[in-house]
Amino acid sequence: MPEDILSDSELNALLAGMQGEPKKDDREEEEVLTSKGKIEPSKKKGNIKSYDFRRPDKFSKDQIRTIEMMHESFARHFGADLSGYIRTIAEVTVTSVRQMTYSEYIEKIPNPTSIAIFSLEPLKGMAIYEINPSIIFPIIDRVLGGRGTAMSKPRELTDLEQAIVGKIIEKAFVNLKDSWHRIIAFEPEIKARETNPQFVQIVAPNEMVLNLNFEIKIKEHVGAMSMALPYMVIEPVLFKLSARQWFTLTKEEVSPETREILDKKVKNTWIPMCIKLGGTILTINEIVNLKPGDIVKLETNVKDDILILAESKPMFYGKIGIKGKKKAVKITKIIKKTDTSYEKKFLTK
Repeated sequence: MPEDILSDSELNALLAGMQGEPKKDDREEEEVLTSKGKIEPSKKKGNIKSYDFRRPDKFSKDQIRTIEMMHESFARHFGADLSGYIRTIAEVTVTSVRQMTYSEYIEKIPNPTSIAIFSLEPLKGMAIYEINPSIIFPIIDRVLGGRGTAMSKPRELTDLEQAIVGKIIEKAFVNLKDSWHRIIAFEPEIKARETNPQFVQIVAPNEMVLNLNFEIKIKEHVGAMSMALPYMVIEPVLFKLSARQWFTLTKEEVSPETREILDKKVKNTWIPMCIKLGGTILTINEIVNLKPGDIVKLETNVKDDILILAESKPMFYGKIGIKGKKKAVKITKIIKKTDTSYEKKFLTK
């Protein structure tokens, strides 16, 4: 047979390749031989997962959850400070923490709005803090002595209104710094102010940022607030942003000096105490017919221990007596948490 003529096996392999059928070797990887001698598809799955190269994930779920916990603390404290500043209750809550491209974040911001571009020294780069007009105008109206009326149509802020918003942002930055102090001590500083998000460019459009969304509620008015933290800015401290690291830092936060101060304050706290001499059961008729001078006999003997309560909680047994010219109680026994014997004698039957 001439050398340029294909054999039957070679011809079949060529035709199989042209028709897109798997090779024998490929079938062996995708099929398994069962115990009954039948060939069935393999149930083994590879470690393949979808990945969008246009939106690469830079933050792990653990890091995002840790950042969310940090800013839940920020929201509570900022809400308290804002309430004091505008003289009414303001509730601030975290609504979402997501990673997205910078262009996606800019597209979702309304125009006009109040934007502050700020630095976080010693971290390199800029971040964005934005307050929606739907809530910023009621806040400004409250500060200026009004009832917190919202604007029917958003507009750009005047110089006076910009100054008021600047004070609000400064209060937010104080709480932001406090919420991050376990991770890094940075100093937020406003570098620029803007109302049109299209004019703000702190990183490349395809750069990933962490988008933190908040809701501000003041009476019937509800508005949004957001922050954008670029990945390149907080990358140096990402290794600290894990739940385990966070709770470790939280435990180590209280210094011995702080513990001593807290211990001293707790020991100097006033707690009301009272004694329960005993009790008895009377009929309604007996209670109605009681007169001054009548003696009510208690179930407790004069030599029995009495119950001593702190903040209405049974704590000790004691004996009644006199110290100097004052009535007193001498503690004879501490009631353990597992001891419930006092219930039969001193509590209502």
